Amino acid sequence: MKTETRNNVVHTIPLGTARLRLLALGLVRTAVPALAAVAAAWAVEPQLNADGFARVAYLVLVAVIALSAVDNVLVNATERAYRRAYGRVHGPRSWSCEDCGRLITAREWTPFDAAAFETHLADPRAHGCTHS
Repeated sequence: MKTETRNNVVHTIPLGTARLRLLALGLVRTAVPALAAVAAAWAVEPQLNADGFARVAYLVLVAVIALSAVDNVLVNATERAYRRAYGRVHGPRSWSCEDCGRLITAREWTPFDAAAFETHLADPRAHGCTHS
């Protein structure tokens, strides 16, 4: 399988802005769910009637639920911006099968997309390769 990075595509996001956007998205995706978990536990804490270990268990449960919910919503909301910024910083890429020449090109991609494309092209039956 061949992998190429092309830099001859006109981008709508300047490279410096894309790097700053990636940094900001990383900070937001890291800090906001943790802050939401702490805020949820803080908001629920005065309303609990339990003492000792049960109180701690309830607080941890509320914090984990809040963290999970906020993380899921935040990732879904920022995925498009993350793909655009990551693709701009690392350039558009093409993946191709060495045997049949099947080509996948992506301007907006993430490392997860790259792994999926490589796996797809590595399996001849998945992409209809006739030369294996």
